Amino acid sequence: MNKNKVQVVAATYQVNNDHVEDREYRISASVRQSATGQTEMIESGVISALDGRSVATFRRNYGGGLTVEFDATCPDQAATLDAINGFIADCEEGGVEA
Repeated sequence: MNKNKVQVVAATYQVNNDHVEDREYRISASVRQSATGQTEMIESGVISALDGRSVATFRRNYGGGLTVEFDATCPDQAATLDAINGFIADCEEGGVEA
């Protein structure tokens, strides 16, 4: 195969915040990035309490629209949304670290 006939235009990474010691929640998601490192879309986002109890799921589409589904047991929707927005900002700010 001639390498000049194809190029990477986007890649999807499974990411999480497990390396952050002072986190309030565990957050993981599939993050699609363009070849230039821009975050295009976030899918299959899951936010859990540190004890493993699910708190919410989320996704962000290409246009930037955010969909969040809070679990009935979510203790604080505002704090959960802040954590999701912070996670998204981290993905967008520095790109996904491989």
